[in-house]
Formats: sequence, structure tokens, C-alpha cells
Amino acid sequence: MKFKEFGWNGFLFEVPEEVRFTSEGGNAEKGYLRLEAEDFFFEAKWEPFLPKKTKPISEVAEAFVKQMEKSKKLKVTILRKDSALVSKHNALYISLKSEAEERIYMWYCDESKRFVIFRFVFKTFDEVGKQIIKQTLDTFRCHTEKSNIWSVLDLRFELPTAFLLADRKIAVGRSHISFNERKVSAFAEKSRAILIEYFSMANLAFKDTYRDLDKWLEKNYLKDLKKRYHNISFKTEESRKFKRHEMKIKQGITAKGLTTRKTSVYTNATWYCSGSNRIYSITVSSHIARPLFFKRRIEKEDHKNLIEELLSSFKCH
Repeated sequence: MKFKEFGWNGFLFEVPEEVRFTSEGGNAEKGYLRLEAEDFFFEAKWEPFLPKKTKPISEVAEAFVKQMEKSKKLKVTILRKDSALVSKHNALYISLKSEAEERIYMWYCDESKRFVIFRFVFKTFDEVGKQIIKQTLDTFRCHTEKSNIWSVLDLRFELPTAFLLADRKIAVGRSHISFNERKVSAFAEKSRAILIEYFSMANLAFKDTYRDLDKWLEKNYLKDLKKRYHNISFKTEESRKFKRHEMKIKQGITAKGLTTRKTSVYTNATWYCSGSNRIYSITVSSHIARPLFFKRRIEKEDHKNLIEELLSSFKCH
């Protein structure tokens, strides 16, 4: 059985290649995800906790089973309870039997301050199921120090942990995922945002422009960017090589507001990847808002480093 890497909201682990990413919600602080195959599925839920107010995992497990019985309207049989180790955390393992075979792991992650519930549900639990659980748990990471790895939808990149998932849309033809980082002080609000978009089957959807990025941007994308970023205008542009792809980079800056002034810097990087037959476009923006008479200065070096680090970690095929 072949496995692939999956990274989402601070979690990183390996799953069988045939698994499909079917649903998710929330962000790195609180959320859920679900991965499905023909005969089994994985489901993870997480939420924040206060270290001094944590309940024993056994109590949480009892409440979880009761909630399952209530929602399924049938008896759930606990076959086994035991201790386990997941990503160096002490966890509670529960084997359940309802209309399917379930293996559930629960633990507190002190590093990310999250309580995690991870479910494996099989139509029939056999040696293949054991192999899947072992490989998933052996490779499982639920916290990192500096950056989170996002490995999904046939792309991979890394972002600082301060960036939280803000919006996403996964659809045939065009998909996007965006992240925000925000810092507020007494007289300033600083924020940064990252938008990652890709357009699938580019040679069919944009057969006249997909190899000419200037034409593609002008005809198919700049209007959307201007709408999203309030009539941004790009002042400079350049071309460069990115992993053997031709990349177009555009830079812009805006200032607006009356009593509170806001300055923003934007960088957009766009390229066509023949390996995935996708057009990728990444927009990184940095913002600072301060009262009228205060100076506003964006650290352009930090802005540049952010996009360069993102691009250096990006795998598009």
C-alpha cells in the first residue's frame, strides 16, 4: 500500500494514496477535517483548552460515546480502552463497535494548546486497517515550532504558524486558499495576508493565453485582484525563473483613509506549471493602519522575505 503526505491546519501525517479530502471547517485553533476512501474514513476534530481547566480524557471519552449514541440512535459498544502515544503525547485509545468498526485516539497537545480527537472508521477492520492506523500514527505531527506544512490538493507549501486559515474554496477549474496574520497595538494595527489560487486544466480553459502570462493576467485575472484588493494598481513588474517555470511578479502600494490612514504593499507571483497543467497565482499583502499624524512604515524586507520563503517551500507538481 502506498501512502502520501497530508498537511492541514498544523497537522501532518501520511494517508493511503486513494484517500480523498472531502470536508473541513474552522482553522488551526478549532476545526475538523474528513478524509474518505471506499471502505474507510478518517475524521479529526480539535479545539483549544486551558491547561489549568482540562478534564481527564476518560471523562471526555465517556461524553463522546454518549453523544455518538444520541446522534446515531443506537447502542455503541466499547470493546477496549488503553493508553497510547501519538506525536509524543499520552493518548487514550478506544475501540468501538456500532454500525462500523472504529478506532479513536484522544490527547491534549500542550504545544499547540489543542485537544484532539482522531477517528478511524472501517467497514471491516483487518490487517489492512491495522497497517493504515500504524502508518498514520507513526507519521503524525500535531504541532510545529516555526511553520506549518500544508500538503493537500497536489500542492505543498510552508507558512509561519501565526498565519491562520481565513478562507478557502475548492472547486473544479478554480480553487483558492487564504491566510491572515494580525497584530494590534495601542496606536497601530499591522496585518499580513496570503492568497493562493490555482486554475486547473489551463491548456483547455485558457488555450489562447495560458503560455503568455501577461495576456492571461490582463484578460483573466487582474480585474479580480483589483476587486479583491480595492482597485490596487501594480507599479513594477519583472520576470524570473521559478523551478523551471516562467514567473511574472508584480508589485504595488496603496494608501487610503481619513482619520486613520492605511498603507498596503502587495506582491503577486503568477506562473504556469506544465507538470500539473495549472496556473498558480500567489498574492502576499502587508498592511499598517495608524491615526492620521503617526508615521506608517511597512518593513519591506519582512514582506519580501515572507514571499521568498513561501515560494522556496512551494511544490506545484
